[in-house]
Amino acid sequence: MKLFRKKPKGQRIGLALGGGGARGLAHIQVLETLDELGIRPHRIAGTSIGAVIGALYASGLSGLEIRELAHHWQTPHPEKRDGTLHRRDLRRWAAMLDPSFDRSGLFKGERIIRFLSDHVKCTTFEELEIPLLLTAADYGDASEVVFNSGDLLSAVRASMAIPGVFTPVERDGRLLLDGGVVNPLPYDLLQKECSLVIAMDVGGIRHADAKHRPTFFDTVIGSFEIMEASMIRHRLNFNPPDIYLKPVIRHVGLLEFFKVDEILEQSAPIKDELRRKLRRMV
Repeated sequence: MKLFRKKPKGQRIGLALGGGGARGLAHIQVLETLDELGIRPHRIAGTSIGAVIGALYASGLSGLEIRELAHHWQTPHPEKRDGTLHRRDLRRWAAMLDPSFDRSGLFKGERIIRFLSDHVKCTTFEELEIPLLLTAADYGDASEVVFNSGDLLSAVRASMAIPGVFTPVERDGRLLLDGGVVNPLPYDLLQKECSLVIAMDVGGIRHADAKHRPTFFDTVIGSFEIMEASMIRHRLNFNPPDIYLKPVIRHVGLLEFFKVDEILEQSAPIKDELRRKLRRMV
C-alpha cells in the first residue's frame, strides 16, 4: 500500500547513495521502497556505485527496473573444476571488465559505461528527471569535485574510478578518482536544498582470521573501505542526515556482482526500517 501518492506536502526529500562496489546493489531496496510509497526524491547525490545507481534512477528507471537490470548485468562466478579455471568461465567473469595496460589501474571501466549508456535515458545532467549530484576526487589537489551539469556518463565514470582498480578519468583539465576518496556518502550535498535527507551506507563487513587471511588485493581494497567508513563515522557524529540506513552485508567483495541475489537478500530488512523511519518523520 502506498503511503504517499506524491511527494509529501512541504517535504523536499533528498537521497544520498554511497559507494561500496557490488554491495551498492542494495540501493535498489531503498529505490523500490520509495516507489512503493509514492515518494519522489527532490534531489539525489551519489558516489561510485551510488553514482551508477543514482544516474539510472534519476534518468527515469524505477527501482524494479534497476533490479531487473542488476540481474542482467551480474557477472557469473568463475568456477574451478579439478583445480583449473576454464576459459569459458574466465570470459564470463571478464564480460564487464576491460583490462587496462595503463599502470594507473587494472581496468578501464569503459565496458561498464557502454552498458550503462544503453539503459540511462539521458546523456547530460540537464536531461535527468531528478536533479543529480555526483562526487569525484581531484588527484592533483586532493579536493572534492561535484558534478551536476554537462556530460553525465563521464561524471559517472570519474565517480567510480576506484584507485588501483579503474583508471583515473581526465575531465576539464583534472585527473579524477573515485568520489569515495573524499566523500563516500554525500548526504551533505543535499542538506541545504532538502528538508529531509535519507542516506544509504553500503559499507560491508569483512571476515578474516588465522584461517581466512586476506589477499594482497583484499588488504588494499579493504584499507580503502576502512578509510571510507572512518570518514562516514566522523561526519555522522558531526552532522548526521535525517535518516541513516546501513544494511548488514557480509562476505561480498568489491567486484562480486554475481552475488546480486545474496546482496538483495541480506539487505531486504532495510525496506521495513526505511518505512518505519519515514512514518515517524514525514
